[in-house]
Amino acid sequence: MAEDEFLKPEMPESVRNLMKLSIEQAKQAFETFAATSERAWKSLETTSQMAGAGIRSLYEKIAEITRNNAEANFALALKLAESKDFSQAVQLQTDHMRKQAEIFARQLEEIRDLVTKIIQEGNA
Repeated sequence: MAEDEFLKPEMPESVRNLMKLSIEQAKQAFETFAATSERAWKSLETTSQMAGAGIRSLYEKIAEITRNNAEANFALALKLAESKDFSQAVQLQTDHMRKQAEIFARQLEEIRDLVTKIIQEGNA
């Protein structure tokens, strides 16, 4: 029985709360960065004639993918902070990695299709 307790040590509530606070602060910093990047892109877009609809679509897709991936990773971090033991944390990470690998494959296809469309429109 002592061996089981060693394999499933619990994380103190105070440590979990500190982790959650750190994760929330990192998430807020990312949100600020993302909002600033979007404003910068939009100001460049309005002052540049070269920002065509295709490039704008590509930027919007990349921004969407970046935001979705960041949100998924922040959600995982919060779940990890709430996990009660090591085996639960490992399972959460394994499930997350499997799901993100599938999502990544779809995201690459979306970007490839969009870039192909932009190239075809540019050659037309």
